[in-house]
Amino acid sequence: MKLPKIPDCCLCLSLAALALWPSLSQAALYISIVQGLGGQPQYDEQFNDIRKKIETASATVTDADKVFSFSGDHATRAALLKHFTDLGKKMTANDRAAIYLVGHGSFDGDTYKFNIPGPDLTAQDIKGILEHFPGRNHFIVNTSSTSGAMLETLVGKGDKASNPAFVVISATRNGNERNATQFGRYFAEALHNKDADLNKNNSISIQEAFDYAEKQVNAHFQDEGKLSTEHAMLRGDGAAQFNLARLNAAEQQAELASATGQLAQLLKKRKDLDAEIEDLQVKRSQLNNADYLKRFQQLILQSAELSEQIDAAQKPDTGKKSAPAAGGTSVP
Repeated sequence: MKLPKIPDCCLCLSLAALALWPSLSQAALYISIVQGLGGQPQYDEQFNDIRKKIETASATVTDADKVFSFSGDHATRAALLKHFTDLGKKMTANDRAAIYLVGHGSFDGDTYKFNIPGPDLTAQDIKGILEHFPGRNHFIVNTSSTSGAMLETLVGKGDKASNPAFVVISATRNGNERNATQFGRYFAEALHNKDADLNKNNSISIQEAFDYAEKQVNAHFQDEGKLSTEHAMLRGDGAAQFNLARLNAAEQQAELASATGQLAQLLKKRKDLDAEIEDLQVKRSQLNNADYLKRFQQLILQSAELSEQIDAAQKPDTGKKSAPAAGGTSVP
């Protein structure tokens, strides 16, 4: 989004108003990636590739020490339950968690299980994990076969059932879709693909990744001349505001690394401000509309002022204007 020129008097009033707004703790995003058993070399290779793509994308939206990856003998039920219990104790009500389950699943007509070494992870386990996290705005995507069977456990019955505390994606719509899925590899691909970035803000949201993967799955079965054996489902609110990857993260990191003095400080401020704007958008449903719009406008005005300051700081060195803000903020 190209921000309009804001009159100096308005900037001063709005920035002064920021000081009166109750301070919000900077929310942290914790990402856990679990790779299950492949069973066959071709699936082991595919799941490895998906996991690595998710790891790389995750590093663009949160700190390295907040990304956790489990595979092989490290991905046991005991190890995972301990990890999520410890994580829940560490998190605050402002923090968010994202969980990726990459692998195969099974459903016996009663219980959904995600296949890992030793005892499997059940739908009840997954529900307990999510409900143990403080706060809300958490996310889980389960790319396995029969993963739709966990939806009723997590969000309840009905096509429109959801839980206000989290967003859930399953690769299948029920437990009867038992074939190995294509959804996972396309979802991971979306996190690195500019074609998935529909609003062109250099970020990939849950909604954008889901829409891209769903489209590619449909194209895959059409190209094969077969009826689709999987139908992905998304439940919950806020999927369009929750970002899973930033496409221009490397460019921004290089810009920040090469900057010195005042410019470095301004770029760091912009990065922090983009994170605050994104966090506000994710929590929109928790605020009344007037408070949300007031805070959003204040942050946008601050972003406009920062952009002007960055432009001025860069001109002596490059004569070029700065790149758009990291989050690519758009008007709600």
